[in-house]
This record gives sequence, structure tokens and C-alpha cells, in this order.
Amino acid sequence: MVEMSSDDADWQFMRATLRAMLDASDEGFIVFDGDGRCRMIGRRAGEMFGLDAAAHIDKPAAEVLEAFSKACDEPDAFLRAADPHIGTAAGAAELDVRRPLARTVLCRSIAMPSGAMPSGSGAAQSSVWGRIVFVRDLTLERAADSSIRQLRARLRALMPFDSLTGLLNQRRLYEELGREHSRSTRAWDSYALLRVDIDNLKTVNDEFGTACGDQVLEQVARRLETCVREYDVLARLDGDEFGVLLPGADEVAARAVGARMTHAVSREAFPLAAAAGATASAWAGDDEGPLRLAEPLLPPERNISISVGGALWVPPSRQSAETIFRRAGDALREARKQGGGQTYLIDA
Repeated sequence: MVEMSSDDADWQFMRATLRAMLDASDEGFIVFDGDGRCRMIGRRAGEMFGLDAAAHIDKPAAEVLEAFSKACDEPDAFLRAADPHIGTAAGAAELDVRRPLARTVLCRSIAMPSGAMPSGSGAAQSSVWGRIVFVRDLTLERAADSSIRQLRARLRALMPFDSLTGLLNQRRLYEELGREHSRSTRAWDSYALLRVDIDNLKTVNDEFGTACGDQVLEQVARRLETCVREYDVLARLDGDEFGVLLPGADEVAARAVGARMTHAVSREAFPLAAAAGATASAWAGDDEGPLRLAEPLLPPERNISISVGGALWVPPSRQSAETIFRRAGDALREARKQGGGQTYLIDA
């Protein structure tokens, strides 16, 4: 029996270790040497593409990659990403594999550098040991991401509060509107629904970013809260719109609340903090001066106004809660047409 040297034993150990790692990994590997021959194929690579890995060892790279490419919807895309030519740039692509199972695979090719060696002219020339082609199954990851997005959407739909302002959300306003409509019908009572829109918030978002726009939304919400009764329902609707349900309110009360809201928002400017990076740069003034940062782009205060549109339900009436919500939206559009900062009420 011939005994192995220490170096040979270490090499065999490292080779066995690498083989075990390749077979245990969830990512597939195809390893080519500097001569363009296939030296190793990981278990997962063979499974993803439906190939017998052992049958392709020691074969030329072009032949091996051609066999792998036949499992793809776009064989040429796979070959470009897994380019076996030593010295070319690394490639990457997402590919649809049709057999043995339909799946989406990320393929990327990375050279294994061995350092620099002098060329015949004396210039340094890059040398590589070979190239590794990684193939990763994205199918389960994509499915998991889709499930997480769906779960988050369901949680948002079930949550009663708006995450930014802390107010009730649109779904809860619809529920409360339905309850109030039923109560008012039985009790022969009236109610009002107001829809509130922040004037020109898009300008703030465009000039200073959505982070500043969110500050405006939060501060408007706080001021609107001071204008309603404990049993009124204040909610944030889509975008920069709010809804206010006023149980038992008549036209006089609805107009009073609308006027109180427009005054509360416009009576003093909104303090706004500059968002990160929201600064303007300018030269100090002479050609030799260094580049300096000017004052923050965002002014310390901003004047904000709102438009309010409202609709009343007064018995006897056959209008549904959905109709009242829509009529309040019509009234809001009329208030905007008047130039902002106005209240427009559609009576019964």
C-alpha cells in the first residue's frame, strides 16, 4: 500500500470537503478549469436542469453548457450568462427552466483569479484558474415574496388605523358610515359627511419630497382632531384626503365644523423639518473657493390650506350611504374649484 504524502492528504481532504459543500448547498455549481473542461457539478445544478451530473464531468465546457441550455426557454440567454470563455466578464441572467420542473433560475458566472503573471512583453497579464457557474432556484423565493405581500395587504385591510396619521382608515369610515346611516333611518335623524382635501400638497411633495408631505399630513390630522366631537368619526382616506362623519348633524352644524377645520389648518404656518439630504449646494463666490452647502431647501414653515366638501342625509330620503359619500366627493370638487380654503356643502 502506497502511503500518501501530507500534501496529498491535505489535497484529498480539501477536495472531499468541497464536494460535500457542493452537494449540500441549495445553490447549484458548475466548475470549469482554466482549460475549459468541467471538473465538478453540484447536486442541485443537476436537479434543477434534469441532468446526470456525473455524466458531464471532464467534458468540454461548451458541450456541458449546451446540455444545460436545452432545459431553458431561452438557451442563448443561458449561454451568455454562463460564458465559458476564460477572461471574459462575469455574466448574470434570470432564466425560465422548463424541465424537469418549470422554475425561475438565476444564473451567474464568476472567474477564479490566480493572481498576475508576466507576459512575454513584460506587462502583467491576468491569469485565472477557471470559472464557476452558479445557478440558484428563485421559484420558492418568489412565491414566498408574493405570499408575504399578500399577507401584508390583508393585514393592512384588517387594521382599523392609518399607519401614518394614527386616524381610522377608509375601511373603518365606510363601516361607521353604514352604521350611522342605519341608525339615522331608524331614529328619523340626520347626519353629515365631510370630505377634506389638502390644497396643493403635490407641490410640497414635488419640491421637498414625500417625507415633508407626510409631515404635513400628520400635522393636518392633529389639527382636524381638535375640530370634532368625541363621537364624530375622523379618518384618513386615500392620499391627502380625510373623511369626517358627523352623527346627528344638520346643515348649520356641518358648515360650522367645515369652517372650524379650514380655520384650524390655515391659522398658522406648519413647522417642517428638512429631510435628509434636502440641501442646496453653491460655490462660495470666487473661483478658488471650496464648494459649500447653502441653507436647507425646505423653509422652516409652510402655509397650508384645505378644501372641505360635505353632503347631508335628512329624512325622509331614499339616498344610500354610498350616495352620500359620492355626493360629498362632488362637493369637495366644487370647493376646490373655488380656489382652496373653502367649504362647499350639498344639502339634502
